[in-house]
Amino acid sequence: MKKLLLVVVAIVLVSCSQTKIAYIDVADVMSEYKAMIALETEMTAKQQQVAGQLQASQAAFQTKVQEYYKNAPSMSASKKQTTEQALQQEGQQLQGQQQQASQMLEQENITKSEVLIKTIDSIVADYSKSKGFGIVLGTQGNGTVMYGDDALNITSDVVAILNADFDAAEEVAAEVVEETPAE
Repeated sequence: MKKLLLVVVAIVLVSCSQTKIAYIDVADVMSEYKAMIALETEMTAKQQQVAGQLQASQAAFQTKVQEYYKNAPSMSASKKQTTEQALQQEGQQLQGQQQQASQMLEQENITKSEVLIKTIDSIVADYSKSKGFGIVLGTQGNGTVMYGDDALNITSDVVAILNADFDAAEEVAAEVVEETPAE
């Protein structure tokens, strides 16, 4: 009888202390967070810059190939072979440069994205603790949260905090640039 009473008391205590739950729309955070937008803009600009540099190299290589085909009929067999080997090697080097540039940009994007995701996680944790949420679920489109009362959606609050922090950091960076003496 005592055990049954203890079980009933335990159930009552557990039901009295319900965990507060909230959710965040991850896609909205990623699309509205100014730092993520700035990173996307920065990486697009770098991709365009690298693509421009590679296109210049590619154009120079294509010119050499066209020149070879133009002059090939009058070349000796050994000269053709030497030129073809040189062009093949240059083409492989160009392809290697393209792959290396692509990998470097991808790695930079991953590294910087991870920093931003850690910032988001930290802000969500701090916000959740301050509001007494025991669990915060992340959702994307038709994902994890099938239904959630809008009162439990903390996406806009979190995005506002993230963007305020980003704006403050941008202001500090601008002040540092202004205070740096020109040489």
